[in-house]
Amino acid sequence: MMPQKIILFISFILVFRSQEVFCQDFKNQEIKFLVDSTITIMRKNSVNSNKVDWTLLRKNVMLKAANLSSPYQLGDVIRYLFRSLDDFHGAFFYRDSVFKYNRKESPISDSIKNEWNKRSGIKTGILKDNIGYLRIPSMPGGSKSTFDSLAQNLNDSLCSLLTQHIKGIIVDLRINGGGAMYPMILGLEQLLQREAVGSFLMKTESKWFLKDHNFYIDTTKLASIAPKCWTATARLPMVMLTSPATGSSGEFLIIAFKGRPNTIIIGNSTAGYVTANQGFKINDEAFLNLSVGYGKDRNGKTYFKAIRPDISISSPDKFNDLENDRKILAAAKWLTK
Repeated sequence: MMPQKIILFISFILVFRSQEVFCQDFKNQEIKFLVDSTITIMRKNSVNSNKVDWTLLRKNVMLKAANLSSPYQLGDVIRYLFRSLDDFHGAFFYRDSVFKYNRKESPISDSIKNEWNKRSGIKTGILKDNIGYLRIPSMPGGSKSTFDSLAQNLNDSLCSLLTQHIKGIIVDLRINGGGAMYPMILGLEQLLQREAVGSFLMKTESKWFLKDHNFYIDTTKLASIAPKCWTATARLPMVMLTSPATGSSGEFLIIAFKGRPNTIIIGNSTAGYVTANQGFKINDEAFLNLSVGYGKDRNGKTYFKAIRPDISISSPDKFNDLENDRKILAAAKWLTK
């Protein structure tokens, strides 16, 4: 019986010491507040909250954070929390520092990086066989007036193509890393011509609507335009070009077109940032950005990972020589078949 008593005694000591560390006072009370608040917000709002053992996670996090002396040292703790939630889209902000969980990303070509760094805006053109070309870059967030302006600019660009009676359209999202989805979706409303175009699957479902030239999530109006053209283009053949840099709101734009007739995706799999994010103020110095929902298309399919193209092409992107860009050539071939 002696070995069993020793094992029981050692187990008791380990449990006691673990409980002692778990319950001890934090070296820094601000850290205790920030960590406790972050865990509370995550547990209540994270899209993956139900996949976590919160009792165990809280215990492990408190053990990791108890002896830290400054919030600037919270990086490993915050990354552990985000990793436990499989949230690589969220971030924790403290003063001038940002902590997030970085997963392994797909490589992005130099041609995409170079074009991205130019920060060029929307580009339009008419290609061979009267095919329209519309490149949509990332669009920043902001106020409703900002969204209105961005959506109007995009819609004006679309109208400049539609009024030329194009036979099909290529929507190039290869350098669209996200931002605000509202102006992107509303700016292409002539190509959608329907009210319900998608939703966010969160604790409850929030629907995306186009109505009377406005974009709504449920009953909240988020962007408005005054279109300068209106033609029957809901069945106009359409190709969306994607890359590993196509992410977040760029992916939600694709989801809004999933189920549209005569529409395919050509290129590479997208970045996989398919979560809706919400910001939570913790105090005047700390802010949490958290993944709270997934995108869902008009047919009820929810997207949890990167969106795969219908036709996969991994050739170099030639933004300055579109007529010899293999993705453009493949799109043109499909549009004119």
